This record gives sequence, C-alpha cells and structure tokens, in this order.
Amino acid sequence: MNEMRKESKAVLFVILLAAFIAWMHDGYSLVLISLLASDLKTYFGVGDASIGLIISLQFVFTVPGAILFGELGDRFGRKKALIVSIAWDAIFSSLTALVPPDGFVLFGVLRMISGLGVSWGISFSLISEYFSAKRRGAAGGLVHATFVIGYISAIIVTLVIGPFGWQWCFLTALYPLPFLILFWFILPESAVWSEYDKVMKERKIKQKIRVKEIFSSKWIKLTVLLIILFWFAETAYHSLVDFAPIFFEYLFHTVGNASYVGSARLYMLVLMVIAAFGLFFFGFLSDYIGRKKAFLIDNIIGIFGGVLFAIFTLLIFNDTLILTSAVFITLGFGLHGIFGVWSSELYDTEVRASANSIIFSIARGAGFGGFLVGLISETLNPFSADPFASTATSFASLQALGTGMLLSLIAFIGVFIVLQFVPEPKDKTITALSKADILKP
Repeated sequence: MNEMRKESKAVLFVILLAAFIAWMHDGYSLVLISLLASDLKTYFGVGDASIGLIISLQFVFTVPGAILFGELGDRFGRKKALIVSIAWDAIFSSLTALVPPDGFVLFGVLRMISGLGVSWGISFSLISEYFSAKRRGAAGGLVHATFVIGYISAIIVTLVIGPFGWQWCFLTALYPLPFLILFWFILPESAVWSEYDKVMKERKIKQKIRVKEIFSSKWIKLTVLLIILFWFAETAYHSLVDFAPIFFEYLFHTVGNASYVGSARLYMLVLMVIAAFGLFFFGFLSDYIGRKKAFLIDNIIGIFGGVLFAIFTLLIFNDTLILTSAVFITLGFGLHGIFGVWSSELYDTEVRASANSIIFSIARGAGFGGFLVGLISETLNPFSADPFASTATSFASLQALGTGMLLSLIAFIGVFIVLQFVPEPKDKTITALSKADILKP
C-alpha cells in the first residue's frame, strides 16, 4: 500500500510539473511583448496599434495550432503532443531575438508562428483525466495560476535583463527544453486516453477528424456556447492586461513618480500574485459549489472592479482608487482557472484535447482586445508620439488608454449574460468511453 501511495505521489508530481511548465511558458512567452512594448515601439519605430495588432495576431494563430496539436493529443496521446507543442513555442519565441530594426514584419511573423504551439487544452485534458472530480477544480486552478508565475517571471526578467536589450529577454524563452527531455522519459501517458486508444484499436474503429466532430450536431450547441463565453472572458482579460504595463507607467508618471517604469512593473507583480490566488481559489471553490456558481461569483467581482475603474479613471481621477479597482478586476479573472476542468467534464475523451484547445484558442484569438484598445488609445491620444513628455501628456495618454480598456467592462457583462445558458456538468466522472460507447459491442 505504501509503495502504491509513493508511486501515486510521484506520478502526480510529474503530471502537475508538466502542466505547470506548459502553461507557465505560455504566459511567459506571450506576455513578453506586452512588458517590452515601449522598447519594441522605439526599436521598430511603430505605435500602440501596431504592437496591439501583433499581440492579437499571435493569439489568432493559436487557433490553427489548437486544431493541429489538439488532433495530435486525441489521436496519438496527451504526452507526445504536449512535449512537441511546448518545444515549438520555445524555439520560435526565442528566434524573435534575432530580428533587425527594419524587420517588424518578420518579428510579427515569428510571433504568429510561435503562437501555433498551443499546450493549454492538452495539459488540462491530462490533469482532468488524472484527478478525481473532488480535486479537479483545485488542480485546474493551480495549473492556471502558473500562467501568473510565467507572467511574474517575465516581469522579473524584463527588470533584470531588459536594460541590456529586449532581445536577451526573448532568448530566455528556451528554458523549458531541459524539462522536455526529462518529460519524454518520465511523464506517464493518461490512463484514460490509453484505455480509449486500446478499445478503439480492438474494435478497429476509424478515427474521426476532431475539429469536424466538435462542430457536429452532437456537440455544436455546447461548442458555440463555450466559445462565446470564453471569448467574452478573454476579451475582458486582454482589453486590460495587454496594455496594463503601459497604463501603469502613465499612471505613476502622472502622479510624479520618478521611477515610473520600475514602479509600474512592480505593481504588476503585486497584481499577478493576487491573480494566482484568485485562479486557485475559484478553481478550488468550484469543487464544492459547482463550476457555474463559482464562475458567476467571480464574474460579478470583475464587473464591480470594472465599474470602479471607469469611474476613477475617466470621471473622478483618483490614482489610489484606480489601483484598488485593479485588484478587484484581477480577482475577477479567477474564473479562468475553471475553464479547463469545466470543458473537460462536458466533452468525451475522444475529442477532449481538441475541444479544450480549439474552444479556448478561438476565444482567445478572436478577442482582438489588445489591438482594439491600442487603436482607440492611439486615436484619442494627441500626445502618442511622446506620452511621457510631461505630466499633462501622461495624463492624456492614461485617459485615452483607459477609455479603450473599458472594453473589459463590456466583456465582463457579456460573460454574465452568456453564462446563464451554459450547463453545469451532470456527471463529473471522466471515463475512457462515453456511456453510449460503453453499450456498443
């Protein structure tokens, strides 16, 4: 009994570590461009809208990546697909460090190619198939919180290495490679998927194309509902977070903080710690009160924070209350920790990795929050060429950017509306075959 218990703990650790590395690197790689936006604008000679477009396009390209790696995960196993997807993202992210000053288009192309390396749906399928229903939400929240660790790591790297050049920051995106070699030998395959694969081979059942299957009559209503729900949630997130580092630079410069860049990134560190807590807590809470109720409570917190942000940024300027509103909004992003386990429980093993990957990637890729916020900011801001020239120009830049970031509040309200139509899983037990398949000879 003790040996089995030790083996179980070892397996648990390796599976969680693989999921941690996958999602942490996703957060690390994708957020570098937001944290280094000021440096990139200067290096390439472009504006907010151009940087916002690249931020959004790299998420658009996660969609074909999700189709590819989701199919690989459902057809050949979670393990191989997960390792290859992380390696893909790491290699192409690091290559952006080699782009010359006149190569902004090449920079954008490499960012889009790196976006193909989607590991989110595969890692959440793996942990959902390993954990029981009573622990799955907490595990999912914990894994999603590692995105925040990736974000925090990126902030630290940009603070420490950034002064030597933004290129060095992108080269650090190669850090998962030693872990991937280790995972190739010690990461176990999902027992649920392995059983499913065995039955498929024994029955000589022909494999289906998963992207087609999740939009079939059996799944299309659920798939569309989840895409819309997650799209609103992702739009809310990216409308704020993609330009949050620059927004806080404007804010601290406006109130006369001499080290406004460092102060902005340190405050982002504080928010990310709060976000990590929120992601784990609401995932944990969903194990006890249900996925939908926990999602709803957190969504209401996000709406409250968005209202405060609107009031104290545009109507009654108060820097302390703006910082306070950011805390509530950050807690409101905790619902992202429920995404993966919720969708895993709603779909069968046959399509789970594809459904998770494709739904989330379409939602994230179609958000365009970063681009729209950047476009609104650049349109409204008469001082976009030199936003830090004076306190007055920084204040105008802050309000222009803050106006665009109000898209987040609208999206939070959209989440609230669509959530009413999404089902709570009736049976959270995950098995290799659906109940209908079990009855088949």
